[in-house]
Amino acid sequence: MILTAGFGDGHNSAARSIAAALKQESGGRVKAVVADLFQDAAPVTGRFYKWLYHQAINYFPMGWSWFFKRTAQGHFESVWWDRFVGLRRAMESRLKATQSQVLVLTYPVYPYFLPDLSPDALRPESVFMVVTDSISIHPIWLKGKVDRLFVTDELSLKVAEAGVAAGERVEVSGFPVSPVFAKFPPRRIQGPENGLRVLYFATTAKRHVRATLEGLLRHLPPASQVTVAMGRHEKRLSVAVERIRQSFPEASVTAIGWTKEVPDLLRRHDVVISKAGGATVHECFAAGVPVLVNYVIPGQEEGNVELLERLGCGCRAPEASETGPLLAALVADGRLAAMQAAMLRHRRPDGALRLAREVLAELQRLKKP
Repeated sequence: MILTAGFGDGHNSAARSIAAALKQESGGRVKAVVADLFQDAAPVTGRFYKWLYHQAINYFPMGWSWFFKRTAQGHFESVWWDRFVGLRRAMESRLKATQSQVLVLTYPVYPYFLPDLSPDALRPESVFMVVTDSISIHPIWLKGKVDRLFVTDELSLKVAEAGVAAGERVEVSGFPVSPVFAKFPPRRIQGPENGLRVLYFATTAKRHVRATLEGLLRHLPPASQVTVAMGRHEKRLSVAVERIRQSFPEASVTAIGWTKEVPDLLRRHDVVISKAGGATVHECFAAGVPVLVNYVIPGQEEGNVELLERLGCGCRAPEASETGPLLAALVADGRLAAMQAAMLRHRRPDGALRLAREVLAELQRLKKP
């Protein structure tokens, strides 16, 4: 069983990818159950908590930054707040129903419920924690008692090793992106003279999207193509994006909504513009496409930007309106080409497959007398 939670896209994306990899690697013999215990235990309360989280990160980022840092000193074993949700009871119910020998976690609060499970809850034999943040890893990921802990990269490994209890082992798996990425060959770098292909994940506030897109269309080199992917935000953003597109009739702009074809979409572009979400950043690593970040949630996303910059695979635009001029400068002085080459060196498309193989090996070990 894989336990996740809908606080941001990264946890759910990681869980789905591991489940898909388990099915693929086992030839269909192992089909993992993916569950959100917040949804199981209290759909209404869980939705409220998730709404509160999204309000904080989008409209009160400094408040969220304070909360992120303040709670780093917390006593995570104290789960008094669960009286309003019921995660422990939901975990017991799921474990009884699935009889899972290996429990995989992509959300950090769940290990703290394991010590107090009822005796008849059918405890898992092994617990794997998959950390979905990079470098700026909140201690809540590291203090729970698990059997194995996996991180996304070597820089995050050093952070995690410094934060776990003495003697506990931390391993690098890579972020569990869709197994589809592992099927793609390394990208061929296309020069700007052939027309720059820009993929913009528009997920932020309207004013931020307007400033970003207008700056891009004013400053990009001739023959550039821009794809605006709005995803779940299509209803909220489509009118604003269309108005901007009409204001630049000579520009090549394609707007799309939700799609299952993100791996192929990434592969067909030369650079991505996005907020610094863990899933998106690591999908770009998997596809070998540099990232220009123009929105960062304080706390957990700061490490994703640091990872990009330290590996030379991307950079940050301080303001939405500066995204276009910065990208034009990166193209002109060759820095974008250097980032593309660095991405090919640091490409890691098989994180979910690595984790699936570890789970299957553990299941095989548990079968032995």
